Amino acid sequence: MPIYEYLCPECNGKFQKLVRGFSDPPGLACPRCGGQQVRRAVSRFATLKSEDERIESLADPSTLSGLDESDPRSIARWAKKLGKELGEDAGEDWDAMVDEMLEEELGEGDDEEGEGPSRSKGKKGPDDLGWG
Repeated sequence: MPIYEYLCPECNGKFQKLVRGFSDPPGLACPRCGGQQVRRAVSRFATLKSEDERIESLADPSTLSGLDESDPRSIARWAKKLGKELGEDAGEDWDAMVDEMLEEELGEGDDEEGEGPSRSKGKKGPDDLGWG
């Protein structure tokens, strides 16, 4: 039995319905407003990639679009995206490691005089973060 997603044009609501068979059930109505002009939506789906396909996709230059190598936060976002692509090969604590390195780079924490967070004044690239 498939689960279909529906959109209601009257209230802009979105809901799911478990349906027997492949046709919409009679009397289908929006649970929010009761509107009966609902239409089936195209659901999101995922495709599985082999390990070779995942590695190949990482070599695509478009994966570097929007990357500012002089901005540690941009590098961290890219590294987290990379970790998601690598899956368990990256390790369970990948995001935590990236966050820790970002905090170290930005100097978050107390400065030498104990007057609060200090910030890195110089812009650094991926080599300076120890990521490449």
